[in-house]
Amino acid sequence: MPQDIEFWFDFSSPYGYIASQKIDALAARHGRKAHWKPWLIGVIYKKYGYAPLEMAEKKAYFYRDFVRHARFEGVPLSIPATFPEGLLAPSRALYWIEDRQGREAAARFGRAAYSAYWAEGRKLADPEVVAEIAAATVGAAKADVLAALEDPSVKARLKAETEAAIAKGVFGSPFIIVDGEPFWGSDRLGEVERYLAGEGR
Repeated sequence: MPQDIEFWFDFSSPYGYIASQKIDALAARHGRKAHWKPWLIGVIYKKYGYAPLEMAEKKAYFYRDFVRHARFEGVPLSIPATFPEGLLAPSRALYWIEDRQGREAAARFGRAAYSAYWAEGRKLADPEVVAEIAAATVGAAKADVLAALEDPSVKARLKAETEAAIAKGVFGSPFIIVDGEPFWGSDRLGEVERYLAGEGR
């Protein structure tokens, strides 16, 4: 049986968001499923002392580029008023949902949470907003979600997944792994498709 495609991302990543709108359909075209795996990209930035938006010229280009890239890909995107920020709550919630309802439910929540932030401008750092999205997409009780976000075991799960990502060589978002082959960036989805079709192996 073909392995699931590993889809590593950080909810704060606009490029991860763009890829999130396409990854499931791409995987399905090749008889695969995408395994949604949030991680905290800020951990590796801190590890190497890297601050990608500190250079004014790079920041100006970055903001222009991801808006243009989304437009070219036909993905609705508006820059959230609170961007950039760490988004722990939706990442914790996704793993909690996966553990209870499985990967498909987790992906359904992930798609909705990503769109809530990048297309609707909702405050995804707010646990109440995350609980509302989980309730609407997978039927989770809001009180249960809010409790889970503060559960030490749920926090530990996200930490462990982040460490696992770094151990695999993941350094950006999105980072897609197909049968051990890594692809970095939403602009590599075409190459992922060709690789799944058997090209370049």
